[in-house]
Amino acid sequence: MKKTIIFDGQTYENEDEIPDLGSFVCTDADGNIRHYEGLSSDAPNKLPHYVETGSSALCLDSGDYWKYLKSTDTWYQL
Repeated sequence: MKKTIIFDGQTYENEDEIPDLGSFVCTDADGNIRHYEGLSSDAPNKLPHYVETGSSALCLDSGDYWKYLKSTDTWYQL
């Protein structure tokens, strides 16, 4: 039986690996531009790379702010 799971706006089948976002949760989304909040110990390693340029992540414990640039597939700390 094929099972479909939607996680963080992405569709996964039962054989797909669902990403571990650690403490990060999406707080707002406009298509694949997504905004996350979480803890600095999970940034940037747990932030997803299926998002689009302009996506952001705020670390609630440190105030660190990250932005994603699709052309380099990199999260940058501002």
